[in-house]
Amino acid sequence: MSLGADGAPGRVPADPLRIRSGVRDSCLIVEAEGELTILTADRLREHVLTDMRDLDGPPRVVMDVGEVSFCDSSGLNALIVLWKSAHRGGGELVLARPGRRFSTIIERSGLDRHLIAHPSQESAIAALTAPGGP
Repeated sequence: MSLGADGAPGRVPADPLRIRSGVRDSCLIVEAEGELTILTADRLREHVLTDMRDLDGPPRVVMDVGEVSFCDSSGLNALIVLWKSAHRGGGELVLARPGRRFSTIIERSGLDRHLIAHPSQESAIAALTAPGGP
């Protein structure tokens, strides 16, 4: 049995993934909240790719996944596509605030070698904007 956002059985939340983004310290900050699944991964990918195209210079992206409650293989694929796109543009994509379950998924898939995680948005921004950084 699945529980909806209000805890009622069988109810599906109106928006299973909420995405907010903005620029801070020349980094694109993307905050995802909810479920990153086959139903939502395309929307996240397109949202971030559009925002990346609007940036001046190489894309430096902080993907805050602290409020992502679930991620399936489609979600992981979207993150890989975004990471590759940032690299093709001479930039970098890093994760911020991954929860224990999210970190485990990244580690077990072997993606932790590419999707570097930071405990906070601030530390992720610092890593991307440090002299000699990406």
